[in-house]
Amino acid sequence: MPTSLSMAVGTLDYTPVAPPWPSLWMGGYGAVPRGNQGDVARRLRAHCVALNDGVSTKVLLRVDVVGVPRDLHQAIRDQVLGMISNSADFMMVSSHTHSGPFIGDISPDPYILMGLQPADIDAINGSTQIFMDDLVGLVQSTLAQDLTPVTLGYAEGNVQIGYNRAELPTVLTDVPVLLARNASTNAPLAVLFGYNCHPVARGYDETFDSDYAGFAAEAISAALGVPALFLQGTAGDQDPLTPHQPQQVVSLGQQLADTVLNLVSHGGFTAVTGPISTQLTEINLPLAVDLGNPAAVVQLRDKFRQRLDTLPPDDYAYRHASVMLDQIAGNGLTQTFPMPIQLWKLGGLNLFGLAHEVLSEYHVKLKALAAGPMWIAAYANEVCGYVAGDATIWAGGTKHFGYEAGWTDDVTIGGDGTWPMFYGFPVPFKASPNGVTPPAPNTVERVIVDTCAALLHG
Repeated sequence: MPTSLSMAVGTLDYTPVAPPWPSLWMGGYGAVPRGNQGDVARRLRAHCVALNDGVSTKVLLRVDVVGVPRDLHQAIRDQVLGMISNSADFMMVSSHTHSGPFIGDISPDPYILMGLQPADIDAINGSTQIFMDDLVGLVQSTLAQDLTPVTLGYAEGNVQIGYNRAELPTVLTDVPVLLARNASTNAPLAVLFGYNCHPVARGYDETFDSDYAGFAAEAISAALGVPALFLQGTAGDQDPLTPHQPQQVVSLGQQLADTVLNLVSHGGFTAVTGPISTQLTEINLPLAVDLGNPAAVVQLRDKFRQRLDTLPPDDYAYRHASVMLDQIAGNGLTQTFPMPIQLWKLGGLNLFGLAHEVLSEYHVKLKALAAGPMWIAAYANEVCGYVAGDATIWAGGTKHFGYEAGWTDDVTIGGDGTWPMFYGFPVPFKASPNGVTPPAPNTVERVIVDTCAALLHG
């Protein structure tokens, strides 16, 4: 039986300024230090939606940032749990803009990524504390608002403003839109929209910018007079069309905004109702190497030592090898890679929240699990690495220099310039034996798809 819904929306401009932020180091590109000097193209924002279905209030928090590391996600979640009744009722999504602040000191690792020294990393942690306090404060203030009865409608548009940088055939064009209207006046109250593409249209510079997603949100908000909230999708292998430069932010952002606005004006929205059931689980992704096997760790140690012997100390691969060797000599390498997976089931819409930088192949595979509208958000809750499927991992260094696969010429060690190196992880994920379909048990693709299927159908 459908239940009535009510909503409140909070907005925060958190664009960093020094002071009070002790660090203006930026996140999103590696190899060399990059810091903001005060230039801002578009404001960096966070939004919070409090959605009540008559049973409990669900909280969706989204923020213009490259990603939230695991320890920060857990700290934020712990504080939000003091305000709501159930952990599964809280979901946080990052836009993944590469023109925002560097947050946290573990994923990615600022020493490996940019060679930052302890004083700089301490400053980053000081800024991270401000960032966390601001987000928790936004949730608190949103929950304190009066709720407005709403009706929800869902529709999907299409636009192509990106391509598959890993040379796979999947190019995602879906534009999911959830429109909230005041139940009494039918006037728009908020628009949630999404796309699947890295926000790197601006390119590499030292200017804060919410990128194409932020431009689109501002354009939609200006046209409708209500908050517009962007949720990033499975963008791990999707890049915006070139050239990557400031003008491209406007061009691609306007195309995305026009697609959303056209839907709002002319699209056929289907009703989305309550009650809302929420589920949150956490799985451990299988690794290509058993890091609990002492012999395998010795072999890995020798490979990292060889890197130290052949690389200059100012090379990020040297820094990565030194950090891995320190871990092996100390408390040991982390043997697990957790992945939170979340599902909100509304009447007429399933909303997935997948942690990490998930590739587009999962969008296709999850969409095939059930009929009916499904919105798949990635970069949800925490971002600690890239999550590819079998096809990408098999390709290794032959596709996009192995960046998303995590290896180049040796699948048992994180490849030079690939994601495990920048995220401070030693090895890539485990794939099925080459060419084996469907995915074999205890492989990353099989574990993720099976978990999502169980949430959908359980």
